[in-house]
Amino acid sequence: MTEDPVLPAAREAGADAAPERLLEVSGLVKHFPVKGGFPVKRTVGAVQAVDGLDLTVRAGESFGLVGESGCGKSTTGRLITRLLEPTAGKITYRGRDISHATRRQLAPIRSEIQMIFQDPYSSLNPRQTVGKIISGPMEINDINPEGGREKRVRELLEIVGLNPEHYNRFPHEFSGG
Repeated sequence: MTEDPVLPAAREAGADAAPERLLEVSGLVKHFPVKGGFPVKRTVGAVQAVDGLDLTVRAGESFGLVGESGCGKSTTGRLITRLLEPTAGKITYRGRDISHATRRQLAPIRSEIQMIFQDPYSSLNPRQTVGKIISGPMEINDINPEGGREKRVRELLEIVGLNPEHYNRFPHEFSGG
């Protein structure tokens, strides 16, 4: 049996301390209305894209969402990142309810909550190098790491198992997956 890597840090903080809850989602629902009728379009039904999702992500954890095509993965990601307004439920980030936060209220945390889409061909600009794509959010959020953005991007490439020399490659020059 292997030990949870988060637990030793929690023990150092105190015997009863648990890792911080970064993200909590409870009862998350997203229904899209189906319009129909003549001559006035009225709501005749709803597509239940996400219905009653609960999850918790603690400090030090990674979270991945997998499932069949059309099961609501992208909709869930868009709800959690607040790119879509939930029909119901609660989204709490670092103890703060962001379920119905305004664009202005979300601005300070936009750089902390992001989604990585599965299909690189539809989510990455084929005319930009990987270095430019990865450094883009740093530029938008005015993040200037020590040693510069290029150095940090090369470090990040290495962390995820890519050669730092791939900084100048374009998305199509990588294999799928």
